[in-house]
Amino acid sequence: MRESFRRANFQALTELWNAHCPGPYRIDEEILRLNTVESPVFDWGASMIDIDDEGKALGFVCIKRSAGILYKGPDPDVYHLSAIVFPNCLEGVETLAYAKRLLRARGAIKLVFGADSRHFFPGCPTECQQLRDFLMVEGFEEGGEQVDLAQDLATYEPPCPVSDDVRPCRPEDVPALLRFLDQNFPGRWRHDTHAKIEAEERCNFVSLLWVEGTLQGFALLQDPTHRVPIAGGVWRGSLGENWRTLGPIGVSKEVRGKGLGDVLLASSLDRMKREGGRQCLIDWTTLVDWYGKHGFEVVHRYNAFELRFDDGRSPRGF
Repeated sequence: MRESFRRANFQALTELWNAHCPGPYRIDEEILRLNTVESPVFDWGASMIDIDDEGKALGFVCIKRSAGILYKGPDPDVYHLSAIVFPNCLEGVETLAYAKRLLRARGAIKLVFGADSRHFFPGCPTECQQLRDFLMVEGFEEGGEQVDLAQDLATYEPPCPVSDDVRPCRPEDVPALLRFLDQNFPGRWRHDTHAKIEAEERCNFVSLLWVEGTLQGFALLQDPTHRVPIAGGVWRGSLGENWRTLGPIGVSKEVRGKGLGDVLLASSLDRMKREGGRQCLIDWTTLVDWYGKHGFEVVHRYNAFELRFDDGRSPRGF
């Protein structure tokens, strides 16, 4: 039987997730709530829980709408399979088929695994072979690779000088930060950074790079004090007590190629090290060589998977 997330027992769903997902991807109940029903793009109609006759959760499928309702860019007819958790993925075929029927009736053109707003995964983890096989059987096509990177900040040595021109954001800096993001990163990064500042009710976790009095770069940092962990922060349970995450990070087009991205990164990492940070995760990137100069190594690999509804083929379950 299927049941709406409106009646979800999140303790039971978290236990189910942690029993059937690899160790690095263990989550807590708070993270599961934040990234599902508390997400502004959570799809209440297409997301379902499978239960037995006694009401025990057997598995669940979490669908999210396009982030196009939050910021410009994403196609509004693209949906995301944020998570599918079953003891055996094949047991989720009927529940996913129900979601696909509903999405196609709405006019969806594509269902993407992960990569959603408030995502768990940027794609399918390479070590989750059963999930990869399931997605391929369901008609999803495999795409490019993304990675997560990590290192222990206790041993971090900056490969370039750190700078006093990189400092924490102050409340009076927020208007300049938002203007900078509007000009340089107007999509997801702008939205996520602003939403994060509002959720945390502070802004000092954003590092700002100033060049001759002009804001030219930013980096978003997270630590255990954050109430709404995003991106790599969802894996806080496997990162240790003094975990940190970094990203997104970027500099303006005006100063690119001048080494200031390294200065921003080094200064931000040095700050987290001085504050007692240890295991630091950077999620969803392809910049292995650049971050590698700062000691980061690949810890997780993902591949994009997407199912198209508009190519003349009928996905399984229709």
